[in-house]
Amino acid sequence: MIQRYDLLHRGAGPKGTDIARPAEFLIDSSGIIRWVNLTENIAVRARPEQVLEAFEQGEQVTPQ
Repeated sequence: MIQRYDLLHRGAGPKGTDIARPAEFLIDSSGIIRWVNLTENIAVRARPEQVLEAFEQGEQVTPQ
C-alpha cells in the first residue's frame, strides 16, 4: 500500500527509518480515488470542511 499510493516518507521514522506519510483518501464505491491529502507531518490533517468540499465536488484525482 505504501508504494502503491506513493506514501513512503524516507528517513522520517525513529533513527532515520522509512515510514508511511500521513494520508487521507476519499474512495468511491467503485474503488476510484476521488481526493487525496498527503502531508509530511502526522499532526497535520485536513479540516472537516475541506473533506466535505472534496466530497461534494466529487472530483477524480490521481495519487501523487
